[in-house]
Amino acid sequence: MEWLNFNFPSPLAEDGQSIIDGGGDADSLAKNADLWPYLQKLALRGHVTTLANMLERVAPSQELSAAASRWARELAKTSREMPLGSDEETTGSFNARWRQWNGELQNMATAIGSLLDVSDTQSGDAALSSLYTIVDIMRGDADAGSAAGETWQDVLGAILLYSEPTAQADRLPGLAHIVLEQFQTGDSTLLDRALVALLNHDLPEFLVYCNQIDSWLSAHLADMMEHINILEICRRVFAVDPREHYLLALGELYLTHENLWRVSMDYFGLCRTAAGTAVMEEYIVRMPLESDRKAQQVLRVCDLYGLKNARERIHRQLGRQKWQRGRLGAAIGHFAHVNDRNSISQICDQLWAEYLDSGKLTYGPIIDGVMAAGLKHDRLQFLTQYRDFHESYKTGEYASAGKLLLSILLNETAPAHAVPDLLIDTIPLLEGDKLVFSSDDTFELMRCAESLVQSPFATAAKPSANSAADKGNVGRDELSIFNVACARNLARSFVMQ
Repeated sequence: MEWLNFNFPSPLAEDGQSIIDGGGDADSLAKNADLWPYLQKLALRGHVTTLANMLERVAPSQELSAAASRWARELAKTSREMPLGSDEETTGSFNARWRQWNGELQNMATAIGSLLDVSDTQSGDAALSSLYTIVDIMRGDADAGSAAGETWQDVLGAILLYSEPTAQADRLPGLAHIVLEQFQTGDSTLLDRALVALLNHDLPEFLVYCNQIDSWLSAHLADMMEHINILEICRRVFAVDPREHYLLALGELYLTHENLWRVSMDYFGLCRTAAGTAVMEEYIVRMPLESDRKAQQVLRVCDLYGLKNARERIHRQLGRQKWQRGRLGAAIGHFAHVNDRNSISQICDQLWAEYLDSGKLTYGPIIDGVMAAGLKHDRLQFLTQYRDFHESYKTGEYASAGKLLLSILLNETAPAHAVPDLLIDTIPLLEGDKLVFSSDDTFELMRCAESLVQSPFATAAKPSANSAADKGNVGRDELSIFNVACARNLARSFVMQ
């Protein structure tokens, strides 16, 4: 009855307040045509305390006959004495108290009935007749409950409360069948059908009806059934796993609303199966990434649910987007997450080409931001060291600049197409007033130049107009100058050594 009153409240509190607002004194209550139907509803739903309070308020009314006033007080008293069970009391003890209470109602019904037989021959007593109906309901008369009940839930609740207060769950299907036979109107709702299926312990049918009511309801009920280990009953009937099916359906439903995509992902993730993961990956890689915030949210979902492949695809997609928009540092960061060294190399070549075009080292902030994140890549290391070389050269720290340039060449961190430009950068240091490169260093520089001349890069066809290699424009004349500078530096180094 508690469940019934919570989910299908009747009578409403507003109904009682409306009756009282019409006049709270006994005479006004007695004259109110809505009073007695309201009291019958209270009896049907087991609101015996409220019923007793209302009967005590109306009993003193001069509008009621002496008999009606007397039995209103008696019924109020008996209502307050209705037995209530407890965990400490045995079923036998409770049943004994219930039979005694029910016997008092039987006696009351007999007494009021005899008075009505007499009054019917005279002017009649509507209040006494209503009291008789209330007593009939409370003593468990099925006909009285059926006549007063507006829904099958009303009647079933009254039967369970007043006729079979200790009925077990396996008794519900039989009682529901008896009650529903009286309500075969053909206009039962989906909720009615779902509740009947539940009372009949038909969980698969119950889930089907719940899904027709609301996808959220079926998904959550199936999940609850899984947690309390009763979903296996449905799995034997359904062609697919009902929990997974309803969770996926609900997630897809929420995807139709652009602001609920995150909720959809969580429902997909609850499936805990390969199918759920596959559906999640399929949708998340197609998710529009309108902003950096949205992109980070999508990536967090991938991390949360272990969607490694989706995460890599999204990072590549974001990397290409940032690259196209000129946000090269962000692009490198995304490519680094998926270890796409080829794309990082291409971006570094683009930065090098921009330097050769403009003659200005403007990539410093980009490289610093990426390197601060702990990313290691030979092309990034090359650009960083080359920037440091220029800074040392500008400040007159020629020895430090020479070491950096030599380190770049010997460690082969620079791309092949950048080597000619690096060799040309050594010429001012080779020709400077101070000896920067020792004889061993000079031999290493000459070896790099010789390797360059013999490499396929040197003999290959001319690169495209947009390539970094073409933008260096290092010719044979400059390499000849480099060779002469090396020879002079060797001579100086031999003399000084």
